Amino acid sequence: MKIGFRTINKVKTETIQMRDPFIFTSQQEQKYYLFGTTFADGCGDQDPVFEVYVSNNLEDWEGPYVAFQPPKGFWGVRQYWAPEVFEIDGCFYMFASFKGGIGEHRGTGVLVSDHPAGPYVPHSEGPVTPNDWECLDGTYFEDKNGERWMVFCHEWTQIYEGRIKAIRLSKDLKRSVGKPIEILNAAQMPWIRHFGDPRIEKTGYLTDAPFMYMAKSGELVMLWSSYSVPNYGDNGLGGYTVAIVRSKAGEITGEWIHDKQLLLDRNAGHSSLFRDLSGQLFICTHYPDTPHGSERPLFIKVEERENGIVVPVTK
Repeated sequence: MKIGFRTINKVKTETIQMRDPFIFTSQQEQKYYLFGTTFADGCGDQDPVFEVYVSNNLEDWEGPYVAFQPPKGFWGVRQYWAPEVFEIDGCFYMFASFKGGIGEHRGTGVLVSDHPAGPYVPHSEGPVTPNDWECLDGTYFEDKNGERWMVFCHEWTQIYEGRIKAIRLSKDLKRSVGKPIEILNAAQMPWIRHFGDPRIEKTGYLTDAPFMYMAKSGELVMLWSSYSVPNYGDNGLGGYTVAIVRSKAGEITGEWIHDKQLLLDRNAGHSSLFRDLSGQLFICTHYPDTPHGSERPLFIKVEERENGIVVPVTK
């Protein structure tokens, strides 16, 4: 069946080529919605879109359906990356990264829908991240006082030492409030290695994919990704990885402390967390990160400990 320019198929998880996967679990519908970076730059005469797959078991999917079709004049023209969907105040908000036109930076904006699969429409007026910063991978967090935040990456391509920062959002999620605060500087990590892009002749310390989790202890845990040196992590692979930083006070303002042990170091990364329909917590990531084109969604059960999460060792 064709809807628009894409054929709707029944597919298995391992056949879906996708970076930056994200699962939204709908208890009401008893379904899973899988989003990610797929048709990011368009093709031919087709503009980029965000797509969604639908499943009731995390193995068998139907899709891709179009979740967001940009309207004429929309500020994001390419690099449709890393959509994440959150249910807030009875609506569904997609936090997603876009690159603007010539002379404009990449940033994360907010879309909205009355259904988790969409269709989504623009909500924020352009990016919520600072207009003069190159940013990506904004995620949502609401603190214990009800304050709403976007946590995002300030890109190494602009500042060399990639940072992860947080900025407070207006209650209606349309704009930012105040100045960003810093959570981490990637260059300070003992396990990190330079990342390079020969197309722009730049190297730096990359930051990707912040995602927030409140531990049973009340500690605020953040997952994030970069590239590790060989012989550091659990299998000594060196590659795209997932690290942990935590605020023991449970506050986004910190103090933030870095775990020495990496959560994943297996050429897999850009991760988020979700619960299945029975309440089991999973990490959702793409694997492998390289070579490009081979990335597939990967769902791994995680163990919840008092102060965070661990990925069980498999042999």
